[in-house]
Amino acid sequence: MPRSEHRRTTGERFSLEARRFVDWADGSVSNDTLTAPIALRRVVALYAAALELPQPWIEGVSTQPEPEPVFFGARLAAVRSRAAAIPLQHYSEIFSPLVSAPEEPVVGDLADDLLDIYRDVAVGLQLYEAGRIDDAIWQWGFNFQLRWGKHASSAIRALHCYLAQEDPSGLSSTA
Repeated sequence: MPRSEHRRTTGERFSLEARRFVDWADGSVSNDTLTAPIALRRVVALYAAALELPQPWIEGVSTQPEPEPVFFGARLAAVRSRAAAIPLQHYSEIFSPLVSAPEEPVVGDLADDLLDIYRDVAVGLQLYEAGRIDDAIWQWGFNFQLRWGKHASSAIRALHCYLAQEDPSGLSSTA
């Protein structure tokens, strides 16, 4: 498969998962309350889809930063408000597991994690839906490596630990 075709098909697959996440997070399709089991499933699905993205760097990607759309502030506020309904909000984590000397734990914030994931994925989705596939893949892939992937992995661990302790049924397929 030619490189451009591969980028197009992987971009399309990721865009479908991105759309599911964005619609779920901001409530644009359903205004149902966000729950920990569904949050875990949405973030895991998005993370797994991101692992299939090609390297984001390619010729032809725009060098201009994308301005956030005018309506974006309201959507970000909706995500933060909706994320506050999840019983788990703050959790402990080690900022970097790669340091050799033990670090003091820091406090993670699940609503902040979901918001940062949403911001990076939604901007890429807007680019993708405008036909700017390479720019969208760059946005998703670069920010996955730099920022939202870290937020997603922290959220996954925190949600898993929360559900294992507080609601083990949330870790099963009947949830």
